[in-house]
Amino acid sequence: MKKPIGKFAALGLVALMALPTTANAEEVMRIAGSLREGSMMRGIIQTFIDNFNEKSGDDYKIEYQFVGNDQEMTQQVIRGRLEIGTTGLAGAAVSVPPGAVMSMPYLWDTDAQRRWATDNVVRPVLGDIFKENGLVLLGMGDAGWSNMFCKDSCSRPEEIKGQRFRIPPAASARAFWEQVGVNGVQLSLPDFFTGLEQGMVEGGDLPLTFFVTTPAAEFAKTYVTTHQYHHEQVFFVNKRYFDGLPEPIQTLLVSAMPSTQEMRERQDAEEALQVERFEKKGGKFVDLDDAQKKAWAGLMAEDTHAKLLATLPDGAQELYDAVQDGKAQYAAQK
Repeated sequence: MKKPIGKFAALGLVALMALPTTANAEEVMRIAGSLREGSMMRGIIQTFIDNFNEKSGDDYKIEYQFVGNDQEMTQQVIRGRLEIGTTGLAGAAVSVPPGAVMSMPYLWDTDAQRRWATDNVVRPVLGDIFKENGLVLLGMGDAGWSNMFCKDSCSRPEEIKGQRFRIPPAASARAFWEQVGVNGVQLSLPDFFTGLEQGMVEGGDLPLTFFVTTPAAEFAKTYVTTHQYHHEQVFFVNKRYFDGLPEPIQTLLVSAMPSTQEMRERQDAEEALQVERFEKKGGKFVDLDDAQKKAWAGLMAEDTHAKLLATLPDGAQELYDAVQDGKAQYAAQK
C-alpha cells in the first residue's frame, strides 16, 4: 500500500509544478591557445569567435581560453576536455607526430613555393592525419618563420655554440638545434620566459609576431632572421565532439574561420609593423641576407630529413611525399 503524500510535501510538489520551464542553456565551446592579447593571431582567433557567434543563434557560443602550454592544450582537445584548439604545427606535433614534417628544418625554398604546395597538395593529407588522431582540421594560417633570438649576438652559428638555449619539444625543432651545437635545455614556454629573466638560458627561437608579445622580447633584445623552419598555425576541434554537433553548426565552424589567404595577409602586415615596434623599444632586428642564411642551412646534414622520418610514426612519410610532390608541381608551373 502506497504511503499518502504529506500535506507539506504535496504543497511543495504543487509549487514545483507551477514553476515556469526554462529553455536549454546555450552550449559554450572553448577555443584554447597560448596567444596573448595584442598578438596578430589572437586577433584572428577573435575574428573566428565573432564570425561564429554572430550566426550561431542562442544555442551555441564560442569563448577563448588561454592555455600556456601548447602540448598540454592539444592533448586536452584530443581527450575532449576542451572543444577547440589552435597552435603552430610544431606545438601540435608532440600529440600529432606526423605533423612534425611540416616544420622540418629547411624544408622549403621560398614562401611562394610553401604556400602553393600546402594549399594544393599537402593540406588534404594533413587533414586525414588529424582525423586519425581524433581531431578535425578546421583551418590553417601562417604563424611565420621560426627565427633565432638571444641576449647578445647570434647572427652566426659559431657565436652561440655551447651556450644554453631553449630546445622546443618537437622532433623537427630538436633536429635543427642539435646540429647547431648549443647546450640545449628543454623548457615549456612559461618556464622558458622565467629562464631568460633569471639568466638560465641565453635565447631560443620563436616566430616574430609571437615573440614580441611575450616576456622573451624584454629579456632577449636581438632577433635574427635565420628562417630555420616554418610554423603553420592550425585550428582543430575534437572529432567526437564535432561529429555530435548539428550539421549547420559543423558547417558554421568551418565557414566562420578566416580564409588562409586572409590570415597570411594579416601575418605579413603584422610582421612588418612589429619589426618597427621592436626596434623602437631598443630591440636589434638582424635581417640576414641569402648567403648568411645558407651558413645556417649548411649546418644540416644531408640525411637530416631521412633521420627525422625514421623516428616518426605512420603518416609522416606520406606527408613528406606530399610536400615533395607539391614542390615539384609548383616548379612545373614556372
